[in-house]
Amino acid sequence: MKDHTGGAAQGGALAEALARCVGARIDAAHANPATGLVALAVYGGTRRVLGAGIGPRVSGVGILPRLPRLRAGASHPLVAAMRAHLVGRRVLAIEVRGDGIVIVAGDDDAVMVENDRGGGEYAPRLGLAAPEPGLGPAAAAPEPGLGPAAPGLGLAEPGLGPAAVPEPGLGPAAVPEPGLGPVASPPRLGASPGARLELTPGRRGEARLLDAAGHLILRWPPQGGAPQAAVAYPADPLAAGAALVEASDDAAAGQEKAALARAVKTRRAALERRAEAVRGDLGRLGSVARLQKTGQLLLAQGARVPRGAAKALLDDWETGGKIEVALDPARPAKAQAEAFFAKARRYQRGEAVMRARLAETERALSAIAALEADVAAAEARPESLDPLAQRARSLGVSRAELAGEPGTSGARALGAGRPAPRRPFHAYRSASGAAILVGRGAEDNDALTTKHARPHDLWLHAKGATGSHVVVPLAKGASCPADVLVDAATLAAHFSDARGEAVCEVSYVQRRYVRKPRGAAPGAVVYDREKVIAVRIEDGRLSRLLATKEEG
Repeated sequence: MKDHTGGAAQGGALAEALARCVGARIDAAHANPATGLVALAVYGGTRRVLGAGIGPRVSGVGILPRLPRLRAGASHPLVAAMRAHLVGRRVLAIEVRGDGIVIVAGDDDAVMVENDRGGGEYAPRLGLAAPEPGLGPAAAAPEPGLGPAAPGLGLAEPGLGPAAVPEPGLGPAAVPEPGLGPVASPPRLGASPGARLELTPGRRGEARLLDAAGHLILRWPPQGGAPQAAVAYPADPLAAGAALVEASDDAAAGQEKAALARAVKTRRAALERRAEAVRGDLGRLGSVARLQKTGQLLLAQGARVPRGAAKALLDDWETGGKIEVALDPARPAKAQAEAFFAKARRYQRGEAVMRARLAETERALSAIAALEADVAAAEARPESLDPLAQRARSLGVSRAELAGEPGTSGARALGAGRPAPRRPFHAYRSASGAAILVGRGAEDNDALTTKHARPHDLWLHAKGATGSHVVVPLAKGASCPADVLVDAATLAAHFSDARGEAVCEVSYVQRRYVRKPRGAAPGAVVYDREKVIAVRIEDGRLSRLLATKEEG
């Protein structure tokens, strides 16, 4: 910031309002980077919220009537930096300049003075000092223990900052021109300044956070803005602040609504695919009679099939024709008859589960269609969108799918239109809410186990059967709860060749004991320290788990 004139001349009303924040404690720091609103809440007998719009959607500055409802979470870089360097400290000085506002915060009192390089430095205000350029005349030397008088911006409200009253015998306090000098609180010995925040309002403005030595901590946006030549400060900071926070919430809510609509539409499409897949599974029930017939023919005619044959032509006694059957060359044909009988039994036993899942999916489809209509008709207001987001989550829309979920960071909505990278697993939830990850295929199994699972996670697989790798993410040193283990084992059995069996053995070990041999086929692994659980497949448990599916 270099320009100390221009817009600052208009900032008398704002400077007078900000004078009441000096000496107050910074209680909170928030931002909505999607709209550009930055807010600092301070308390010094009365709570005040300073807001600045740095773009791209809102610009300006004022005293906000409240914190913005839609704002970024604590993990956002700008919010994290402000909370680390400003929150909990006191406002030492606020300067209204022609190109923006400077807020100085510290643990004790110090003032910011500008050096000849155009940067800022902190120095304790002890005794007489020569006036710094643009900062107005120095304060008179204080009597011991009394502290200097603050630069004159009128009497402060009780508890909100020092009054500009000269001490007896020290002469009048220096009064800077409105908006051109800093508003400083009385210093104490042992000054320990913290940081300064420079805010440049405007559609392409920026926020800069610097440490006590003037070194840049963070710049937002990272590439910097292109600030306008002079800032137009409001004549009524309270009215300007009210308009600023409303404009930010309105702009963010529009993005939130669009993101919510996209997430609901994606969920509806996923449920439609699930319903189609279950209908396909039910369609295979018509093959039960053919499987049973093939098993019977193999039992009767298998002795005539040459050992090591990959297929056999069997006489169909009912039609007088031939039936071609694919065989495992490593096993006698007659011994393979039981595999056809087992598959037929699995289809028959799974029918009740499949029909229950189809009915549940169709109910969810009906509910998501109603939600989609409600989202389209809803006003873009947080109070309207929050209940709809809760309904969406209850219908299986994950927080990740809700990229711009109301009540969280509006910044996420900017990237919501980009497709998320494909995950090699689908996520399910146990009754307690624990995540259970299931590989989507052979190569996906490898990716889940070797790239996504951590060494201390629990790894499961149906024993002696081809199937999906299953991973339960665990905290380091934690053990898997019994109910989560049973849920994960149920999914491991269901997504394997043992699907439909009443009881299935499932192997489980820590991921650290699973390894993939060099040159092994996709999905093939070996493991040590195996434990085995025999899980009885309960239709109710399986239906509950399948209903929690989060698409990968």
